[in-house]
Amino acid sequence: MSKISKVAAGMAVVPMLAFATPAFADSPGQLQGGSNVYLVKNVTLNGAYGSTATASACQELKYSIELHNTEFGKLSNIVVSATLPGAAATSIVSNVTATPAAGGTTGTSGMTTVTTSAAQTIAVEAGTTALYDGNAQLIRTLPDGITAGGINVGDLNGSTTEFVTFKAKTNCPPPVVPPVTPPVTPPVTPPTPPVTPPVVKPTVLVNTGPGQIIGLFLLSTVAGAFGYRTFLSRRISQN
Repeated sequence: MSKISKVAAGMAVVPMLAFATPAFADSPGQLQGGSNVYLVKNVTLNGAYGSTATASACQELKYSIELHNTEFGKLSNIVVSATLPGAAATSIVSNVTATPAAGGTTGTSGMTTVTTSAAQTIAVEAGTTALYDGNAQLIRTLPDGITAGGINVGDLNGSTTEFVTFKAKTNCPPPVVPPVTPPVTPPVTPPTPPVTPPVVKPTVLVNTGPGQIIGLFLLSTVAGAFGYRTFLSRRISQN
């Protein structure tokens, strides 16, 4: 190929690039859809993200919404809104929508389901909504209200991915405190006064020593003599 031909071919390519670049820059942004847009995991059980999860009472869940702009155009003022059931249920279904106010024609949506063994209520934890970049680095915290009308997460450049996350917790009923039974106080028995044993007087034995024996003998003799004399006196008087 001659030098003139190469120059001519190069000059022909330049206008094409000049027109193609604005076409890429002006292409409207588009949020990617699919099953991975909205995921949930059980933080208490150290679970992994998925479209479904299981939970029990007093457990914490974390929801993640992927915002992936598949086109070159910037999306502006993306509003993200999620729903959570207000009544207790064994199947907690949550829906999410992400809709840009400008720069794109359509938004995206997703759904998650958390199964519980017993009917549970769930509520968003205040102060847990945040925006992360594609490398899981925190960009900024977001205001509460994602389940109360939605929140504006700002703009999303073309070919960029960000994530909105928030935490929710299943209800934690107060523990059942058993009634306190007062201790039974046993009746107080008055002390029994000590029993004083009766004083036993020692038995006085009759002294039967030799002196007393002689005295008793003399007394008996005298008494016998007196009795005999009286008897004789009565006999004589009768005769």
